[in-house]
Amino acid sequence: MKLRLNIALILTVPFVPVAIFAASYLVRWIAVLIVGTILLAFILEEAELPYIPKRGEQKRRREDFERLADIIKMAKKGSVAKQIVLDSLLEIYEIVEEDREKAKARVENLKITGSGNKFLEDLEKVLEIVEADVNESRGSL
Repeated sequence: MKLRLNIALILTVPFVPVAIFAASYLVRWIAVLIVGTILLAFILEEAELPYIPKRGEQKRRREDFERLADIIKMAKKGSVAKQIVLDSLLEIYEIVEEDREKAKARVENLKITGSGNKFLEDLEKVLEIVEADVNESRGSL
């Protein structure tokens, strides 16, 4: 910091007498503007600005959550949304098992049947099983 301050002073010192003693009013103001610009550049270079996350990142996370919540609500009644939930579970097991056939077998063993509140209860039980499987696979690594 001290070295940069010295450089800023060295660069501005020649313009200060010009700004004070020059005969022409225009030359004085040009010298003042040059000194001000140099000092402003050094101040802005040294200033630490905090990182402010973009609004888009927070909005995207919220949209993903809302989309998933909507899919689960639709899965209470429709088979297509249930298939989307099962595909998501398959993706999880593909990461855990690293073999698509084993992952398919694990997902087929998970039975999500029923509709309405029964579906939500079954989904909650299945997610507990998936969580246990994921934790077990982490422990074996």
